[in-house]
Parts: sequence; structure tokens; C-alpha cells
Amino acid sequence: MLNTEVPTVNRNLNSAPRIVGKLSEIVYACAEEKHQTIVLSNLPDDGNQLVAEAIHDLSSWADKPFFILTCQGQAGRNTRINLTHPVHCELPELFTNNLLLEPLHGGTVLLTDPYHLPIHQQQALLNLLADQLSLKLIINIKSFHRDLPQHLSFPLMKDARTVKVPSLRNHASDIRFAANYFLSKANLEWNKNIPGITEDCLQQMLLYPWPGQLPQLKEAIRRAAFLAPPNGMLELSSLPSQIRNFKATDRDFLKEAVKQAEYEMIYKTLRETNNNKRKTAEILKISRKTLYSKINMYKMNSYAQVLS
Repeated sequence: MLNTEVPTVNRNLNSAPRIVGKLSEIVYACAEEKHQTIVLSNLPDDGNQLVAEAIHDLSSWADKPFFILTCQGQAGRNTRINLTHPVHCELPELFTNNLLLEPLHGGTVLLTDPYHLPIHQQQALLNLLADQLSLKLIINIKSFHRDLPQHLSFPLMKDARTVKVPSLRNHASDIRFAANYFLSKANLEWNKNIPGITEDCLQQMLLYPWPGQLPQLKEAIRRAAFLAPPNGMLELSSLPSQIRNFKATDRDFLKEAVKQAEYEMIYKTLRETNNNKRKTAEILKISRKTLYSKINMYKMNSYAQVLS
């Protein structure tokens, strides 16, 4: 089990003290009810995966597998379902081989873009994952169209709880919770026993705006833990230099943060519109010429390949 508090590592989930915050409230609430389907929104794909992993890790069934199924296709045509984490493979026999996923029974599945599937396949998948395999079902919809209520009427999402994951910026308790959760993961990965994070290190992490959100925080903690002594506290000196040396008046960094926010907004809107440039420009209230210029600047020319 994983620790979610400073300063002691506690591998017994039920006795671990909790840091209260919006993110932790979401994670713990979703981890308490296995049969409630969850729809995650408001974060890039990697961020939603980390939240789904946290829900699984802090649940009573954390000893069971966590995996990701990705649905691909064009609104019911040429659809396929692939296993994309922790390994990659196609699953052409998913609906004909009842024992294919049996070793994953009782765990958690993150299901990406299930609206690509026709209704009858959604129902069959729901029966397989929830009923036969008794899995915690978490849904990640990459393309949150404005007809989301229609998505929620689909079989897989009919009774789902939609959760809006907050940004890390200006959410001190969320940063504390996530940092200690990622430290526990790093301890397991690197076979270390780092008991916690020093206060000056935490304060610097609270100051930093985290434009890369949860994935950036995870990688910073993971790297710092790898380089830190095996039994001492995680100190400020272990953080990456761009985080360790950041000051609130750092103009160059703030410019980069603005660019990162702009990139994420364009990226998200292109997904929402299924790569429709005209609609994207309208939503962002910029000209198509400006949109194309920014797509070139951020090297997003191959974006259509991401959607396929």
C-alpha cells in the first residue's frame, strides 16, 4: 500500500493519515466504491491515467491488476480495442474468448474513448468488465465534445459519475497529497525508504506553477527520489534545477508557462473538434491563419496522426 502523508512511509492504507484537498477527496471517494463507474475530465491523458492509478492504489483492491483499454475507430466503424498499459497488444478475441482477461479479475480498468464503439459493443464490454470480471471501471474521454450528455447516455456511461480533476496551480493541499503519493510510488520502484519530504522542499514545490500538471510533478519526485539517499528525507537539493531555482518573478519561466497553457488549450480544443481547424479557431476566438501559425510554432503538424 502507499503512503499519502509526511513524514512516515506507511504501507497499510487503512491506517495512513490523509491530506485533505480537492484531489485527495476525489481519489478517496472514488476508491471507496468499486461498482461506481467514474468519468475523468479536465486533464491531459497522462494526468487522467495518474489519477486513475491513484484511485486503484488507494483502494481496498490495490493488490489486483490495473490496466488500460483504448478504443479506436470512427464512431462505430472499424473499431478495435487494444490493451495499452502496462503492455501493448491488440485484443481481436476480446468478445469471443471469455477467459482472455480472466487473470485481471477484480482489478481496475481505465477505458479510453469508449464512444467509438457501437452501442451493442458498449453493452457487451460493460457486461464483460463490470459483471464478469468485477472490475472498477474508470473512463477517460479524450474528446470531450459539447454533446457530453449524449455520451453519458451510452451503456458504459449511463450511471457514471463525472469527475472534474482540478489543476495543481494554487492548490497547495493537492500538491502535498500528490507529491507524497508519488514519493511512495518512487520508494517502491527504487527500493528505497525515504520517509518524507522536507518542509523547504515542499514550500518550493508549492511555489512552482507546474505547467505540466501531475505528470511533471510525478517525474520530478521520481527523479529526486532516485538521486536521494535511500533512508533520508527528500530535500530541496534533490529537485530538478528549474524547480529548485524557480522564483515567482522569473519572467522567462512565466513566458514558458503561458506558452504551455496555450499549447494545452489548442491541443484540447483540436481533440474536442476532432481536428476541425475552423471550429477550433471559432472556439478559441482567433483567425484560422493565427491557428495554423501556432500549430506550426508548437510543431503540431502531425496532430491528425494522434487522433487516428
